[in-house]
Amino acid sequence: MPEAWNGQKEKIAYAEQEGVIEPTTGSGGVAKYSWYIPRFTAIRDPKLTSYFGMTAGSEIENRRLMADTFLRPKTWQYFCDEVSLDNCTTPYYDDQGRLIAERPPSDESEGVQYFLADFYHGHFAATEDNDCNANPFACNGHISNVQCDWSTFAIPQAHYLGIPVKGSGTGIAGGYPYARMVEIYNAANYTKSNVLFYWFTPDTTVQEFIGTDAEFQRVLLPPSTTKCTESRVTEEQRCSENPADRIGIEQGSCDAEAHSYQKLIVSSMYSNTYEVEESMRSPAYDAIKSIKISDLELEEIFLRWYERNTDRWNYDAREAVCMWVGEHIDSLQSVVPRSHPRSFRVEEYRHPALYGAIIVAAICIVLVGVVSVATFHYRKTKVIRYAQPIFLYLLLVGLLFLCIGATLLPAMPSQGTCIATQWFILLGYSLELVPLIVKVAALNTLHQHARKFKRVKLEFKNLYMTVGVIIAAVTIFLLIWTVMDPLSRQSNKKLTNDLNEDNGQIVAINYSCASDSPVWLACAYIYQLLLLVTSTVLAFQSRKVKQEFNESNSLVFVIYAHSVVLLLRIVLWLFRSSIQANYAMAITSYLLSMDIFLTLVIYFVPKLVAARVPRAEQKNSVNLGIYGATPILSAVEQIRLNVEQKTRLDSFGISVASNKTSMPSEGRGSGAIQQELIENLGATERLECSLKDPVMMND
Repeated sequence: MPEAWNGQKEKIAYAEQEGVIEPTTGSGGVAKYSWYIPRFTAIRDPKLTSYFGMTAGSEIENRRLMADTFLRPKTWQYFCDEVSLDNCTTPYYDDQGRLIAERPPSDESEGVQYFLADFYHGHFAATEDNDCNANPFACNGHISNVQCDWSTFAIPQAHYLGIPVKGSGTGIAGGYPYARMVEIYNAANYTKSNVLFYWFTPDTTVQEFIGTDAEFQRVLLPPSTTKCTESRVTEEQRCSENPADRIGIEQGSCDAEAHSYQKLIVSSMYSNTYEVEESMRSPAYDAIKSIKISDLELEEIFLRWYERNTDRWNYDAREAVCMWVGEHIDSLQSVVPRSHPRSFRVEEYRHPALYGAIIVAAICIVLVGVVSVATFHYRKTKVIRYAQPIFLYLLLVGLLFLCIGATLLPAMPSQGTCIATQWFILLGYSLELVPLIVKVAALNTLHQHARKFKRVKLEFKNLYMTVGVIIAAVTIFLLIWTVMDPLSRQSNKKLTNDLNEDNGQIVAINYSCASDSPVWLACAYIYQLLLLVTSTVLAFQSRKVKQEFNESNSLVFVIYAHSVVLLLRIVLWLFRSSIQANYAMAITSYLLSMDIFLTLVIYFVPKLVAARVPRAEQKNSVNLGIYGATPILSAVEQIRLNVEQKTRLDSFGISVASNKTSMPSEGRGSGAIQQELIENLGATERLECSLKDPVMMND
């Protein structure tokens, strides 16, 4: 609040004590309430300019003087009902030819007005309160007093100074609202009626009549003292229903003291201002604390306001303030906080690093395409068949999605690119890692059963279904995220040390993608971390699988690369406020591209190199594990290709078919059979054998 008067000092002190507002400071101007009369009234009877003149005679003489001089204002509706002979249906002119009422009031709101330019110009009349013949010891004149919740002391002043006046307003103590008070003075000026006015300065109404015959003339009252000001009536007393409360005590009946009106600033404004990041911090708090406007400066603004008289209650006031600010801009510079006025600079997404990230991501797309074509070309080779082509295709689709996400990251953010980027990245990692996890989990299951010589049957449709369910769950999560709190372009502002032409600091604006809540992205990172942890555990469990049938080595390196990239992405996200947004997006794109490239080199290149080896050399290979062969179906193929081992198996009565290996439950002892298998086949980890039942293995 830019202006608080001393009549509210009890409330102000209470608000300060409760911590609602800061300690008050002066606004720069000096305020004062006074009794006023128009200049033409002072000329008619100069003794009315002082309380000495108003109380110079006897009580009856003083009452008659005030009652005859200060009549009571009448509303438009009263005038048409009681004064006009035709209820204002025709224009009404007074004895001096002045238009009083052009027409009757159009509605109830006009009916209570005391003045409306061009339509009703006011009327003052004597009432029973002014009749000193009937009530010589009770009659009184009229004083236009403000409403009781303002800093008015007119009632105790009139009572203890012996000035017989009383208000006739609709308020509890006979006061009038601001608008009615202004109307009364305008009506007095138009009709040249005497009026006693309790008013304040500085104010536009006072300023409006400077230099006219209705110029405000202050009435002299006893000077204010400290004892008097401390004995004033409070707001509760001023607005009390009990007249005795409203008059207070005699010590509080002096003239109102001039005082500096105060600025009230809520305590939360400081915390709300300084809790905001410096680049976004408003200078309003510091400016409000510093600015001060003197009475003369305020009166200058008021004068400009009323001189325009074009759109007084809207445009004129704004124009007057703007003109004054323009003329005093040099002095106002002192209240502008340091580093202001600031300007904004939008960082362009045209940096070479961003273009480089897009080019690298595009190269990765090409590489994924080349590897995909090569994988399809060698799909019938042993090393690709062992690795399961369908799973490899899913993995390559995931890498392609990651490539697209890496391409979108350095681009100028929009809601579309923000949403699409997260969809491609999250689905990409899912399509890459989930098939690997499912396949290695199946390998471990087969290995564990083989060690216990238990029968197990693997259904590929179940493996595909598991992959599909997990991908569907991720898709549902992305849909919920997109609907409830979609990613959108958000601005990131950072205060730089660069200066603009006004010596203010420049705020750099970067755009990034973010949701209102960080929980969604945190969940996405946690999900990716769980995939890596699961992959690590499964790779560790498969470390003892016969080397020619497992790919734990390549899987460990892929997981290690993914983990490093994920960790770096999380670090970038956590420290995003300290890193320029477009650079963070470029770095993330480079990391994803590196992740894709390493996956291709570690996991696919050895398989494709092995696929180029002639079939005869593949049969004689001792260690297929170096090619990343998948061990799920390798036991049967190993038996088919190894003639020597097949002969040994036949000698023990074990027949090998295209899709199953059967072992009779009768004949030799189970321990001997097991020992021969362990010593001669070297593949118990993969064979599903049973001494009683046939073993079924899917090729």
